[in-house]
Amino acid sequence: MKKDRLAHFKKHLLEKQRQLLEEVGKSALYGKGHEDDSIKDLGDQASTSYTREFLFELGNGDRRLLKEVTTALQKIEEGSFGTCERCGEPIAEKRLEALPFARYCIGCQRAVEEEERMATG
Repeated sequence: MKKDRLAHFKKHLLEKQRQLLEEVGKSALYGKGHEDDSIKDLGDQASTSYTREFLFELGNGDRRLLKEVTTALQKIEEGSFGTCERCGEPIAEKRLEALPFARYCIGCQRAVEEEERMATG
């Protein structure tokens, strides 16, 4: 892949990484908030608990995505960015534009998803 294209993807990945770090930090801070549950009624406690659980799950998704973005940035540094981890073929640039942290070409991504469905089904 040409250096200018790599720089383009690196810029997008760094911006996504910054956004995710910010989001993960916010959800972690919210989850650590110490509120006095003794003065709330049961409905308020349930609502607060649900909100914390919801934000924690969002944070988990952000953390997974952050790991994928960080891995893509490492691949840029190593020179393996844009290569399918499964078949070793180049990942289409249109796919990388949509998902710059994609690990697989579209064909292998479908195969991986099908294998996951079979394993859980």
